[in-house]
Amino acid sequence: MKVFKVEESEVKLILIPHEALRDRRDAILAAVGLTLSIMILITNDILELLNMPYISKKGFIPFIIAAGIYPFSSNPRKLISSVDWGTIIFFITMFVTMEGIWRSGILTPLLTILLNSKSGGILSIISISLASITLSQLISNVPFAKLFVRYMESLKYDVNDVNAWLTLAVASTIAGNLTILGAASNIIILEYLESRMKTTIRFNEFLKYGGLITSVNMIIYIPFLI
Repeated sequence: MKVFKVEESEVKLILIPHEALRDRRDAILAAVGLTLSIMILITNDILELLNMPYISKKGFIPFIIAAGIYPFSSNPRKLISSVDWGTIIFFITMFVTMEGIWRSGILTPLLTILLNSKSGGILSIISISLASITLSQLISNVPFAKLFVRYMESLKYDVNDVNAWLTLAVASTIAGNLTILGAASNIIILEYLESRMKTTIRFNEFLKYGGLITSVNMIIYIPFLI
């Protein structure tokens, strides 16, 4: 906050958890839904590892559980109206758009330059890191990671290439720190600053500090991965 000269406002914290609960019934429903989601997701992953029938579209699991407990909430209409639909639509359209860009093949020439075949060791780590940091600035890091997994699979990377997958996870995460466009969460926070706090962070300001943070992160992580 101080770095970007954003005025800090008073934040009130409630230190006793039960004081933050407005409706015990909704709290119990939420706890049950969260517990069920975690248990079923873990069970589903175990079934997948054992090559047994499992749910491939894992997003349906928390969705179905949430839909199941929703009618039992104390005020369903108020609950649904309090959802941040703008953010949800933003993420949906972002993934749809990025999928279209990926399928168009417009990024293929750049991909072949950064990573044109399966490799190992230091070359693989550096290539995947460069691809992650570069392309995340074009299509955001979460859609990039989702789509780049398929590209790496097409190059015959498999479950045994642990370092390659770790590199993708590390580099795509760090890429979100480089520029405002590197992560969708940056855009959401910026929108909050502009709409609620009447201020903003310019692209070059973010890059100045983001570049430093990203560089330091990579200096630490690349030797670790190697």
